[in-house]
Amino acid sequence: MALVAIAAPADADPAFGWRAPASCPRAEAVRARIERRLGAPIDGVVHGIEIEITVDGKAFVAHIDARALTVANDVRMLRSTRCDELADAIAVIIARLATQARRLEPEHDLIAEQVVQAEPPRVQVADARGPDEEARVDAAPVVGSVQPAHLWGGGVRLLALSGVGALPRINLGGELAGYVRRDHLFAELAIARWVPQSARFDPGAPARVEVSLDVLTLRAGWATERLPIRAWLSGEIGRIQGEGMAVVDPQIGSARWLAVGGGFGVAWPMAPRARLVGTFELAIPLERTRFMLQNGNDLYQPAAAAARCALGLELGWR
Repeated sequence: MALVAIAAPADADPAFGWRAPASCPRAEAVRARIERRLGAPIDGVVHGIEIEITVDGKAFVAHIDARALTVANDVRMLRSTRCDELADAIAVIIARLATQARRLEPEHDLIAEQVVQAEPPRVQVADARGPDEEARVDAAPVVGSVQPAHLWGGGVRLLALSGVGALPRINLGGELAGYVRRDHLFAELAIARWVPQSARFDPGAPARVEVSLDVLTLRAGWATERLPIRAWLSGEIGRIQGEGMAVVDPQIGSARWLAVGGGFGVAWPMAPRARLVGTFELAIPLERTRFMLQNGNDLYQPAAAAARCALGLELGWR
């Protein structure tokens, strides 16, 4: 037979709203458990958290809305067959979030320093598998919660490139970059090599020029540890080279490549020190080299703007 319970009205508490079945601990008991882990009263530290416990079959399900405390999209869900142990897990999570929120404020007080460091990062919570089986609930923040800010960060990145405009047809290449971040600003230096592409004088004629491009890019822009997005302005310097193919007098010509631009990207965390990176960038060449035959017929000239997208892996600390 399925367990049936009706959530009680929310207990009036200025720190958090608590709605739970009558068989669960009351808000005062949960408050006491949080304060025991903080080592101080929660008034002025915890505020605006909404907690609702419902019944799903034989299990209790807790929905924890911590957005008012973390100022992020932070909604969590825990599940257990024992509401008392579920309340313990909730107390651990709220105490941890409150401690992190205090660390983000410019002035640290005694409350944040009195957190019990010996508190285990994990608590035992029974899940729906049965009363004799246990599942571990991680009290550490999940993706989307606010982490303590780090002033400095840095790392390296390897990207696969695709674009149009700089070389003939669709361009492919690779980029290796290193970056350093301070607070919300970052700077990086990257080197990219593009696979040579051919431009023909006439679709039916063998005469063509094979164009290659190597670029050194400096980027500076905005990034934040709390969101996976970033944006930047960039400057490029490099060399574009063309080699005549199937012509009477094959020659190799090269010229300087200068461009300015900007872009944006997403760096999604996959592990503490690894992120999946996707970017889009636009570069406007300041010098557009023209490749031509000896008789003056044009073979190729870069477009007025080059668009690129990239996908790759980033390794480093925040």
